[in-house]
Amino acid sequence: MKCLSTSKRSKIVKWLFAIHFICLAICVVLLFSLKRSEHLRWGLGYMIVWITILSSLVLFFLINKHFKHWLLLKIYCAVFFVASAGLGVFLQGQGLDTLLPPEKCCSDGDYLIRSRIEDMPTNEYNIVLLKNEGVIEKLIATYHYPTADSIKVFEDKGAIVIYCSEESFYTDSLGCIEPLYNHPANENDIRALAKDLKVDINNKFFHF
Repeated sequence: MKCLSTSKRSKIVKWLFAIHFICLAICVVLLFSLKRSEHLRWGLGYMIVWITILSSLVLFFLINKHFKHWLLLKIYCAVFFVASAGLGVFLQGQGLDTLLPPEKCCSDGDYLIRSRIEDMPTNEYNIVLLKNEGVIEKLIATYHYPTADSIKVFEDKGAIVIYCSEESFYTDSLGCIEPLYNHPANENDIRALAKDLKVDINNKFFHF
């Protein structure tokens, strides 16, 4: 850092502050615009979070006494880094995907299943069904299973078939039909599909 001239250091600091605050603004927008379990695709949201946090650390070491209000700027960077990194690590440890994306279990076309901890005090694991829409993984439904090995989505019938090689279902089979939220299901179609695929119907959530 000492080899940088004052003018070069000043330009770098200005650009880094611009990037830092732009990313911080995007984080705030995403926080209030996306539902829980929804994400930006390709890990873009997590990249923005990491850039926001790490840029404050880099700025802390770049700022010196040659900058106006240098002490206030260093205090801001130090407090922001410690608070944001500490909070992120704490929430990640509690099961909230603040710094790292939840595990992707399987996918079918634009649909994918990710794991999710529903209730932090009890650590109840569920899976969520997401659909790729533009740059967003949009939340479609939540199912009360620990995991899923593969899925098959029948959008025209308003149903999804979830398969698992382990005894993770609350049924007698390793496959079960669940509804797609906001997609009305037809009783005859669902029962015929269950018979053809030799899977169970989760009657707890289907209301014909």
